[in-house]
Amino acid sequence: MPYLRRSAALLALLASQAAYADNISLRLNFTEGRNGTEFTPAHAEIGTFAVTPDVRKGAEGSQWRVVAKDAAGNILHEVTVHNSQQRHIEVFNRKTGAIDVSQHVKRPNGVFEVSLPFDKATATVEVLPVVHGNSAAKTAAATTPLATYGRAALEQLATTSQASSKTALAAVPAATATTILNNGPSGIKMDYVFVGDGYTAAEMGKWQADAQKVINGFLADPVFAANKSSMNIRRVDVASNQSGADEIDKGIYKDTAMDGAFGCYNIDRLLCVDSTKVYNIVGSVLKPDERDVIVVISNSTRYGGSGGDVATLSMADQSIEIALHEIGHTAFALADEYEYGTCDTSAEPAQVDVSLNGTRSVKWGNLISASTPVPTQPGMYANGTVGVFQGGQYCTAGKYRPTENSRMRTLGYPWHAVNEGAVRNVFAKYTGVTQTGTLASGGSANAPSASPGYVSAGAGTFTLQLTGPAGTDFDLFLYKYSGNAWVKVASSEGSTSSESISYNGTAGYYYAQVKSYSGAGAYTLVYNFPK
Repeated sequence: MPYLRRSAALLALLASQAAYADNISLRLNFTEGRNGTEFTPAHAEIGTFAVTPDVRKGAEGSQWRVVAKDAAGNILHEVTVHNSQQRHIEVFNRKTGAIDVSQHVKRPNGVFEVSLPFDKATATVEVLPVVHGNSAAKTAAATTPLATYGRAALEQLATTSQASSKTALAAVPAATATTILNNGPSGIKMDYVFVGDGYTAAEMGKWQADAQKVINGFLADPVFAANKSSMNIRRVDVASNQSGADEIDKGIYKDTAMDGAFGCYNIDRLLCVDSTKVYNIVGSVLKPDERDVIVVISNSTRYGGSGGDVATLSMADQSIEIALHEIGHTAFALADEYEYGTCDTSAEPAQVDVSLNGTRSVKWGNLISASTPVPTQPGMYANGTVGVFQGGQYCTAGKYRPTENSRMRTLGYPWHAVNEGAVRNVFAKYTGVTQTGTLASGGSANAPSASPGYVSAGAGTFTLQLTGPAGTDFDLFLYKYSGNAWVKVASSEGSTSSESISYNGTAGYYYAQVKSYSGAGAYTLVYNFPK
């Protein structure tokens, strides 16, 4: 693309303060300090990858808001992420699949990643707590940043991160990535990464066989199988110096790539890893939007695993069930449906599978048959029957669940209707719409092409990916109806026909446009608008 044209596009972007080409991926370390949680930016990348999807609203203190603001302090973009400092630990009985241990711990330190738009109007990025309520104290807490980073500092961090990548990578074990399942651009798919810990260079064949066994186990689950087209799966190979994992209770310690250890927090079946090392290894071979869900597989047959920002499992029987349950929390925002734990009935749970409402007007009431009594007694109906069963989310009374037993209550059971619906809704965000066509030189095409020629979209992330023939220059634009006119809100105008947009927008009417700057030929546009 000629320099003059690129400059004109940049001037238009600056003038509108709406379109942008780049997002920023931040890796933030957190530490519990004297005055609360302290955040330190450790790594930054600026590029055209997709932003982090919002997680569903959760309990107060369970999430952080990461916001981009302009110079006047107005919020331009916002992403809600899990509060990685608050960790819920679960241990399931190997024989029965029922819960044995359930407790919450506060991690003294850790790391998390988030990607959000970084357009030219962005002046600062802040980390804020998620606080519920409208009192003056609550409002003040919700708007008081836990950390603030200026644009110049973030740009410098991105430059430093890029410049020091070779040095940093020298300290990271060499890794390679292999695509196992590819259903489209990462910006519009849920990307799963499986990485092995405790496999030596001589055990790479064993690792690859173990990884495939675990992946096959995931895809054998009916819900994952039904939504396979919404997923990409990659395997990351990295060699450890020693085979196995630490077993703290036995005094066994191994030198592994990600420091996998059984017995963290003094719980013998809890398998933990060093998240910073995981992100460094996976990040050395995959872009930020290619690692939505990371699962570390330990080279051990000892029973155990964990959830959180990085899921872990061993090669023991039932480990895949543990991982599916934990992903039910982290990827699909489902609640635990068992009673063991600390009960809190102060507010209606945000999750779809538990409620304070014990009547037919419960949030899953449309799935309850007229012949099923409410409340519903256990042991009276086929498991999977949707009703209102007392007990759930750590409460023996006062909270209700939709079925007698599901995967979110006991390992080895199906998800069942309410949870399946929640999983499908998340996967639906990654399905995308594909439009193909042919452009003449200088021609254009709108998407959707069918009447009425636009989409009524909700608030959230709009992702678009364009591909075209080699030697052509096709560009990509996103328009929104504002006032009484269509306004361009985002664009991607590189020098080839491989273009992408990730735009965090408000609800309204939208359409996309593909335009030939030079050359002619067939194009493929995959787009996904929030519902």
